[in-house]
Amino acid sequence: DVPERDRRDRWQAALHDMLGMQAGPLPASATPFRASMVGRCNGQLLNLRLAADSRRVMRLPGDIARRQWDSYWIYCEASAGAWFRIGDREFVTRPGELCIGDADVPFETAAADRFRHDALVVPKVLLDPHLPASLSPLPVRLSGRSGAAALAAGYIEALTRNWDNIGEPTMHGIADTLARLVGIACGAEAAAQPDAMRAGRLLEARQYIDRHLADPALSPATVAAALGISVRTLHLLFEPGGVSFARHVLRRRLEECRAALIAMPDRAVTDIAFAWGFSSLSGFYRAFQNAVGMSPGELRVASRQGPHRLP
Repeated sequence: DVPERDRRDRWQAALHDMLGMQAGPLPASATPFRASMVGRCNGQLLNLRLAADSRRVMRLPGDIARRQWDSYWIYCEASAGAWFRIGDREFVTRPGELCIGDADVPFETAAADRFRHDALVVPKVLLDPHLPASLSPLPVRLSGRSGAAALAAGYIEALTRNWDNIGEPTMHGIADTLARLVGIACGAEAAAQPDAMRAGRLLEARQYIDRHLADPALSPATVAAALGISVRTLHLLFEPGGVSFARHVLRRRLEECRAALIAMPDRAVTDIAFAWGFSSLSGFYRAFQNAVGMSPGELRVASRQGPHRLP
């Protein structure tokens, strides 16, 4: 809602005042300049979401002297890619990659198209104990698509997606797990962080389940094979939470069916049940009644009477 003539100056001022950064000269363009920045604090972590038509951003020694973070950036490349120069090192990030760097080291970056960043600012005191001693110097660039880096990337994506629904006391434990996963992705011994690896693997399993929930052939064997683990290991991932693999899949399918029954009141119950992976209509009705406390038809009647009537 900033007038177009003021947008570039306002953007440069916001970068300088809020993040201690500078925007390079902005090229002339026939289209209106667009930029947005969202910062969300929770516990020890800060999530920054930034999108802009800027082509070049930098953080110089003078900027660092005025605004020190004493933190690391964990940066997820969400745009087409970006060039970085940090000290005497240059590299290019690609979509989906993670980059971990010191927030108080001068840098310069230029976007291939427009900037679209999703970053976490993590205090050094939280991450330092989990980084391998051999990791020097930062930054480190990780693929985010395989191995421990994929676990860390998936954990970060889930964290930022659910950010506003996580209470501060819970966030402390989540931040600790995040720091341990990032340490492992950077080369720390995984054996020393079994809880973090289990949390990352469990999240990976749940994300795979959500993507294939409509497949009636979804099974422990198919999920384990996709994750490259044994079926026994998969079951052990779910065990500490007290909800088995089968119960988790059933609960997620029922949640999606419940939402569809309310959102699409004219769609046949049979279509909805089969669309979300149920292979037996009688089994669906029985499971739905037990979980929701009413039949699908009764739920639809209750939904028409208002949200306060819904179970």
